[in-house]
Amino acid sequence: MKIKLILPFLILFTALSVAADKAGDKDMESKKDMESKSTEPQVKDNVSIYVVRPGDSLWKISQNFYNTPVLWPRLWKLNPAIDKPHRIYPGEVISLKRQIPRLPVVEFDPEKRDFIIGDIDPPPPVFYFSKAHKAGFISHDEWEHMGTIINSEPPRIMIAAENTLAYINLGTEKNVEVGDTFTVFKTSKIVFHPVTKKRIGYKVAILGELEVHEVLGENLSSAKITASNREMHRGARIRPTEEFVKEVIIRKGRDRLDGVILENRNNLLYAAQNDIVYIDAGSQDNIVPGNTFSIFQHPRTVKDLDTGRNLTVPRYKIGKLVVINVRRHVSTGVVIKSKRQISKGDIVSLDL
Repeated sequence: MKIKLILPFLILFTALSVAADKAGDKDMESKKDMESKSTEPQVKDNVSIYVVRPGDSLWKISQNFYNTPVLWPRLWKLNPAIDKPHRIYPGEVISLKRQIPRLPVVEFDPEKRDFIIGDIDPPPPVFYFSKAHKAGFISHDEWEHMGTIINSEPPRIMIAAENTLAYINLGTEKNVEVGDTFTVFKTSKIVFHPVTKKRIGYKVAILGELEVHEVLGENLSSAKITASNREMHRGARIRPTEEFVKEVIIRKGRDRLDGVILENRNNLLYAAQNDIVYIDAGSQDNIVPGNTFSIFQHPRTVKDLDTGRNLTVPRYKIGKLVVINVRRHVSTGVVIKSKRQISKGDIVSLDL
């Protein structure tokens, strides 16, 4: 009789325990879901991807987009292609949040019973150069100017500091208005081809920028120096500001092309990595920003000490450059790799 009374209680207790365990499991799962959602950081401006720029690190990117640097391990986890977290390079594309995979388009032909899977192209590599506005270029003729700097406050021959007040010989006659911006530049030496010795053009140096502060007359305005790349001086020329491209997509060349390095930005005997150089290939040669060139030293003759005969050592690759500015006959490039010093007259060969 006692066993019959106890048995229903045991069955009822067991059922209640199982139900409580299941409820507890569901609570734990929902709690985990809530925790995972709560730890999912909000990305600033809802940005999905970011192109790495010079000076960036996962720490800085985390600060900029997650408002805290301590979430950099999350960035590393989201980007398995990054081998070492302390080594990321300009042009790399980084995912800032979990991406829903974009599946390839699948077409099915019922007659052929065949699947056609569309290819998904990866994003193209990008080169970013923050100092593009300082690079300068070679102009076939003297770069046309609109006016000049005639004085400053306080009066000085050399003007270097930003926010310095300057006076320019432009005003109402040229429809100048407050807020107009101008590029300050100078045309320096004539550049000759290092091989043919023909005149190529004039070297143009970008000195800085200024913004009109007040229009004072037909041919007079005051302006503030808003950017200073190099020393400016009374008589420096100005023209309306042009945008200089700082970010280019790396592109392969169309046809085989060889040229030479004409000059470097700093008028030095040699150039090296991160220096600006100018080459004798331009838009007439189908060159576009983002093209890359391999840099070679010329073949040279050496003497065989055993036989006394002269032998020719083939050209040797010493670096690489990427084009950031293209004009008709010449282009401006940044040296992105160099094994040794790069000289005027060194060969450049378009990468295909």
